[in-house]
Amino acid sequence: MDVEATEAGQGVLTVKLWVLFAAAGLAGSVAGLVFLQGLASDLLPDAGTHGAWYASRAAGMTSYFCLWIGLVGGLLMSAAWFDGIVGRAKLLAIHQSASLAGVAIGLAHALILIPDQWTQFSLFDVLVPFGSYYETLNSGIGQLSLYLAAVVSFSFWFRARIGMRAWRLLHYTSFAVYTGALWHGLQMGTDSQAPWALSFYLGTSLIVLFSLTIRLTFTKTVRRRVTGSVPIG
Repeated sequence: MDVEATEAGQGVLTVKLWVLFAAAGLAGSVAGLVFLQGLASDLLPDAGTHGAWYASRAAGMTSYFCLWIGLVGGLLMSAAWFDGIVGRAKLLAIHQSASLAGVAIGLAHALILIPDQWTQFSLFDVLVPFGSYYETLNSGIGQLSLYLAAVVSFSFWFRARIGMRAWRLLHYTSFAVYTGALWHGLQMGTDSQAPWALSFYLGTSLIVLFSLTIRLTFTKTVRRRVTGSVPIG
């Protein structure tokens, strides 16, 4: 009963955090739309008519950020680095919620391009890997990263069926997801060469490397309980 209650409580926390991340992602996308559209108004003709493009770019960066939180949260949780500061159940909920939000916002990042009359993307262009007429390779890398992120994120509820070994091996592909999302953003983002964007990508990448180093090298000290009688005299 205790285990069931714990899992149920964790599930509720995951749902709450997922809603929080999704709401924050939506707010970030809207804010990014306003910021990026204003930033590009002097660079592109009639930039005000390309709202879908800027909304998609903002959603893409928000999705990347959520996937980054999921990866870093998972690394630090499994490393037990925050034990005693933040409970593993909370870190696991953050890890799952951020990953799911990243997938949902990433899908929105693709679909929101369809109404844009400037780019003229079709459903085939945005959903079929390497099917886009524009930047076919880089688009395909982003699409595959999104689908792989979905598989990894939803695999948590199927780990009993696929087994812990397969589940762990599948989770290792999170690094491929992150690398693909990073590459997709750097190569296709119209503002990726801007100092603020480069700082954002560089900073998040360095934190991933730091978290991976902690995961590989950190060893939690185990306190041993002394048993038996202590001789006197």
